[in-house]
Amino acid sequence: MHLQTFSAPPRRLDPHLDVPAPADGWTWPPTSVTLITGEREAILVDTLPAQADSRELADWIEATGTVLTTIFITHAHLDHYLGAATLLDRFPDARVVATAPTVRHIDDEIRSGAERTRYSAMFVDEIASTVALPEVLHTDRLDLEGHDVIVVTAGQSDHADSSYLHLPGLGAVIVGDIAYNDVHCALMETDHDKRRAWIDTLRGVRALQPTTVVTAHRRADAPDDARVLSDTIAYLEQADRLLAGGPSAADFVGQMLTAHPTRLNTATLYYGAAVLGLP
Repeated sequence: MHLQTFSAPPRRLDPHLDVPAPADGWTWPPTSVTLITGEREAILVDTLPAQADSRELADWIEATGTVLTTIFITHAHLDHYLGAATLLDRFPDARVVATAPTVRHIDDEIRSGAERTRYSAMFVDEIASTVALPEVLHTDRLDLEGHDVIVVTAGQSDHADSSYLHLPGLGAVIVGDIAYNDVHCALMETDHDKRRAWIDTLRGVRALQPTTVVTAHRRADAPDDARVLSDTIAYLEQADRLLAGGPSAADFVGQMLTAHPTRLNTATLYYGAAVLGLP
């Protein structure tokens, strides 16, 4: 088995917030998806929200010369599952699968349309309007040409119900949003207890002692190594300490930018401060 990543660039946003934009503007963070390839078949981990990126991703998958059998969705944030419908147009025989909690959340979105309404108004680029509901996985294994890919239900990350893939033979984990690789972490859906639970999730991944850690939001040229787990823990620890003191948005953002000067997509940090209601 081999791992290959496809990286989509930041995409412009208009979040319609009554706060000043960061110096580099409002953007969705760079987003990577991972293709696990065998000799003939492949499994894709997560998808992309912008239609242009999904079409380019489909071309890239075709160019590998493998047959896409499975699309695995790590969690129910719209940017991870929305591109599945576009990919199915190109690869109609592929199965889209996820854990039961993730399928439940995506089904809720199909019924309500709330996230699509919110994000279609925010994204400057076109995003898909159709959602493909994944099948519920009733096993903790995906098969790739006789090789086991282990599905781990992990719980809290920047979403309440997350999962990831473990490939012991490669010493690798593909973790979605559980860790961020030199990109600011999304704190919008967290409070103190959720941030502590997120840190516990990261420690659980780290206990597997992976040598390769592939995240969904990553600097394209950053190494995919275990460092990102400890770095994400440190980021969340610092954010939690600062937020406990009731900082202003400016103080919180300023201290996080000073401590993490290389992390991409400052818009995530600014947006998180606004959504968390910092004054």
